[in-house]
Amino acid sequence: MKHTTLKSFCAGISLLVATSSHAADIDFSGFATIAAGTTTASEEQYLGYGNDFDFNQDSLFALQTSSNLENGFSVTAQLIARGRDDWSPAFEWAFLGYEVNNNWKILAGRQRAPFFMYSDFLDVSYAYHWISPPAGVYNLAFDSFDGIGSIYSSQLGEFDSTFHAVVGRNQDKITLPASAGGVEVKPDFKNLVGASWTLNRDWLTLRGGYFQADMTIPVAALDGLTGGWNASGFGNIAEALKAEEDKVWFAELGFQIDYDDIFVIGEFTRLDLKDTGFSNDDSFYISIGKRFDDISIHVTYGADDDELENLLANVPSNVTALAPLYAVTQGIIANEKREERYVTAGLKWDFHPVASFKLEVTQFEDNLDNQQDATLVKAALVTVF
Repeated sequence: MKHTTLKSFCAGISLLVATSSHAADIDFSGFATIAAGTTTASEEQYLGYGNDFDFNQDSLFALQTSSNLENGFSVTAQLIARGRDDWSPAFEWAFLGYEVNNNWKILAGRQRAPFFMYSDFLDVSYAYHWISPPAGVYNLAFDSFDGIGSIYSSQLGEFDSTFHAVVGRNQDKITLPASAGGVEVKPDFKNLVGASWTLNRDWLTLRGGYFQADMTIPVAALDGLTGGWNASGFGNIAEALKAEEDKVWFAELGFQIDYDDIFVIGEFTRLDLKDTGFSNDDSFYISIGKRFDDISIHVTYGADDDELENLLANVPSNVTALAPLYAVTQGIIANEKREERYVTAGLKWDFHPVASFKLEVTQFEDNLDNQQDATLVKAALVTVF
């Protein structure tokens, strides 16, 4: 870790201590993942890995602090430094909590969005059997938001019920895919609203969620293309490509069976961008595993299918003046479409009460372009403290 990065990381923790230690006791905890991976052939690229061993892509170090301020109030903050971000620390969580009663809690500030089954401990690799959750499902543009959350826990017959509703906004920077210029932009997902509902009884967990937002993604590389479509009288295509305050929604269904030494986990997600020129995404995985004392083995199968709206359905392809616009837009459609499949086989060894060693091999197949097929081998040491 660079000296300046370490200095800023420590400064953030010191600030938290200085501003609240006089009022209440502070609890510190943390977690870490040190991971390495490589593909098995020189030309292969997958999930940020190439044929040279990479120790940064999935590695991270995190510190979390929380304090009970009495009378139902609490404060929680989490700093994470990721290897792929040059170990620059950032606040993942920073929220104030208030327990209205034994069943109802309200959160205000920066917090995790409950999109997925593992959202609450998304970065805590020790908490699940993979090195990281399946990327095809867990690939939204953001996973945290600034706003209000409400968590209500109760008993529903023989099930424990948890209802988690959120409202807020996210403006975190992202890097666009190569087809859109590969540059860093600051999208705006405003008017985010939605909820998840989890039911648990003994060995069975059922879960569902629905969220929607108004999405704006500034893509300067598309300005010339959208201007050309507008000038040609096809403003509808230009508007679809712009992604300005377009309604998008996301839905998730999941289940978990954990019976004796056998576990089966699955999630299905749909991201609907119907009013935009971007892809609509369906993804799922199913994972099966077995525990043998302190060793677990598992196999995961997943699939990701993306499709674009047929933006060029009413555009004549034989008009010379439109040919350049048609070709570029058709290329964007081709680049966004996906039919991907993957199988991951892995092992988790709990060699210490608070640490595990993990090993995984993933075979990835692109049904539209077999030149993108890859085999990825990863290993990791993970811990909580």
